[in-house]
Amino acid sequence: MGFSAAAVLAAAAPAGAAAGTLNFGSTPDQQRAAGVAMGKEAYTYGFPLNEFNLIRKADLQLSAPLNVLANAQQLATPAAQGVVAPNTDTLYSLAQLDLGKGPVVLKVPKMNGRYWTFEFVEPYTNVVGYIGSRLNGFAGGTWALQWSGAKSTKPLPKGVKVFKSSARRLWVIGRTLVSGKQDEAKAKKLMAQYRLGTLAALTAGKGLSKPRNLTPGRPKTVEPAGLGFLDLLSAGMTDDPPPARDAEIVARMREFGIGVGLKPSTAGLPAPVLEGLAAGVDAAAASLPTEARLPILTEAKENGGWFNPSPKVGIFGTDYTMRARVALVGIGINTVDESTYPTALTDSAGEMLNGANNYRLVFKRGKLPPVKGFWSVTMYDSSGYLVPNAAKVYAIGPDHPGMITRKDGSVVIVVQQSKPTEKGVNWLPSPAVGFRLNMRLYVPSKSILNGTWKPPGIEKVG
Repeated sequence: MGFSAAAVLAAAAPAGAAAGTLNFGSTPDQQRAAGVAMGKEAYTYGFPLNEFNLIRKADLQLSAPLNVLANAQQLATPAAQGVVAPNTDTLYSLAQLDLGKGPVVLKVPKMNGRYWTFEFVEPYTNVVGYIGSRLNGFAGGTWALQWSGAKSTKPLPKGVKVFKSSARRLWVIGRTLVSGKQDEAKAKKLMAQYRLGTLAALTAGKGLSKPRNLTPGRPKTVEPAGLGFLDLLSAGMTDDPPPARDAEIVARMREFGIGVGLKPSTAGLPAPVLEGLAAGVDAAAASLPTEARLPILTEAKENGGWFNPSPKVGIFGTDYTMRARVALVGIGINTVDESTYPTALTDSAGEMLNGANNYRLVFKRGKLPPVKGFWSVTMYDSSGYLVPNAAKVYAIGPDHPGMITRKDGSVVIVVQQSKPTEKGVNWLPSPAVGFRLNMRLYVPSKSILNGTWKPPGIEKVG
């Protein structure tokens, strides 16, 4: 990001090469096979970018216009299906930015010791950076978000700090901690003081925009199939040219009419190649869910039931496979220095978690998660969505009022369908079928990141 499309293409495309002019094979079968291989590769590369743009389109239509913030008015519920693994610890603030016409200014009030963060995600779903309590404390402030690719920048008003972005277009994901229902009003009062708008509007005396209300229940994204996926990918690459590190795969895709300024469906490719591209895209789309979840399950079984995300999440480099898998199961995920998310899919014996069984998770005295932000344990169904239950309990943690700590300093979480009769335990209701548990460890200590501290095993008790 922050470089021209022409520079990328010059580095990526061999002299004289154009879509449809290369030898894809001498027989229709060979041509189709070449198309299938590229369709699969392009799907893996392009899925995160397409997801980013589909989410962007929905947010701009449903919640707030460009460069305007939208605040959630309630914590996530099982009705939240627009993004996988929504949390019930924080209220979200979302915005879609374009820094191409000048800086956008973010203003934050004094946060009175409350955890807050704004994460900035670029179109290829890498995290550009953060503004928040981990890096900036609780005093608040005003920041100008500047695109490093801008031709010129104007002097900033006094007291405005600079945040440099390598990307022109950004997805902003804000998170403000809420300690239960009784704390929501205080959190929302602070969030109502967030301000976002263009520097041009600010210097013209128009001020910054007040947040809109975030429309709940963003619909699930629906990727187009076959060549439609590749056409959408090319359009996305045209809007946001790939980074220079992607030159090798960009060059290969360009040979098939995929890329900046191209459209594979009208690139004049042989019919078998087009058929193969569509088949490859659809095959990769069908296999991604299994390919994303199988390594997580494998590691969980080998690690006492818990999967620990790679330290590369959010900073993917050229690991397109990991990037696509993360986009499927947790797009917009934080980098591990901001938060990490151990995920339990099996009990300590390696058997899949299932609501037909009862489980216990015990944090012994002195073994609670060592975090500087907050921690919680959340129940999700196997697809990553909150589980409906009559008690409306979706997570356990210190910022979920009513968490019980025993006299010996331990915290016991009982995971089962029915409310336990045992005293001194915390109940996390489970569904009747398979499920997973996610820990949220915000501003984790070094002992978490280096593996010295590990989550306790989940013991089946019936």
